[in-house]
Amino acid sequence: MLDRCRFLLFALALLLFPDSNWNPSWTRILAVASTAVFLIGVGEASNLLPTQLFLPMAIPCILAGIASLVARFRLTTNFALKQQLKWVALGLIAGVGLILCARTGVAASPPQIPEMRILWEALFQLGIIIVALGFLVSLLRYRLFDAETVISRSAVYAALTIALVATFGGAEAAIQNLGQEYLGMNIGGISGAMAAAVAAVLLSPLHGRITEWAERRFQPDLVLLRREAPEIIARVAPKGSARQLASAVLPRINAGIHATHSALLLGGRIAAASQLTITQARHWARASLASESLLPSRDSSDPIFPLRLRFGNVESDRGAWLLLGPRPDGTLYGKEDLDAVRSILPSFEQALSGARAREAIATAIKRREKLLRTEIGQIHARLRALERCDAEALL
Repeated sequence: MLDRCRFLLFALALLLFPDSNWNPSWTRILAVASTAVFLIGVGEASNLLPTQLFLPMAIPCILAGIASLVARFRLTTNFALKQQLKWVALGLIAGVGLILCARTGVAASPPQIPEMRILWEALFQLGIIIVALGFLVSLLRYRLFDAETVISRSAVYAALTIALVATFGGAEAAIQNLGQEYLGMNIGGISGAMAAAVAAVLLSPLHGRITEWAERRFQPDLVLLRREAPEIIARVAPKGSARQLASAVLPRINAGIHATHSALLLGGRIAAASQLTITQARHWARASLASESLLPSRDSSDPIFPLRLRFGNVESDRGAWLLLGPRPDGTLYGKEDLDAVRSILPSFEQALSGARAREAIATAIKRREKLLRTEIGQIHARLRALERCDAEALL
């Protein structure tokens, strides 16, 4: 009976997550069908119905509920909802995977070893807990914007484990067969050691390729940041000023790491800001730089710019700082986010140095022109004075 209740609650959770709306509309029909399956299961559990239809009917209901989550993910334009659905998807994939492994293990385990059945039952319950945790983290909106990172890492570990196990098993079988065919003997442990060596050699290249694939698939915003930010810098840098360069790059950084706002601090002054007014950023800079001679790289208590990345010394003792606001849920950034930002900072620093040098030259030229105009004006004034003196002398 508890199992039947768990099925109904799980099916309704899939259909109503996260805002209790029947979206898409066909989820209402699915809810009615799930309730009917629940009643059939109750009848079977209480021996009122002689059928065995509950499990064959419950599985399609759960699959349809998962399909409704996929449809909701594709239809919604709410980014926070997409992040919630990603956490749920991670919990479902990991939890259902453990549940299927547990059921397969129970079917394949010999009945004379009861300890194995206890192990498989523990694995089954762990899968249930992981599914529930996926919903719990999503509903609590805990670190929503780390969903891509967790999914990417999980995919890397899972794919790398499968690839290494397959490589080890295939290499061991191939070496064993070659030893029997050409040496006429069973080389036993030697084949295992050689297969382990092959897997160890392939570990690094496999990890690199799988990580690259996972980033492209599950963290496209960071991939776009690494690719598009240098292109923006190369396009704006030849003629743009430091403010124009920062105004072009900062929105791309915000989109890549989901920052609420950002700013560029050059020589103790705010050069540009994105998703925040220059006035607000300069007010923050006056308050922060007045109280501290050197900004700390992280200050979780700062609601405006809790993260600051120093990346050069551009014409100033204070250097250049990339100031990052928190993410929309108030959390800070993970290692992958910061690594992606730091990967573009060298080219950004070089472009800023060029822009500052051009600005310094332009300022020097303007200053020289102003001095020349002043001197020319003084010369004209003297000439006019001399002309008046000559005119008066003639008179």
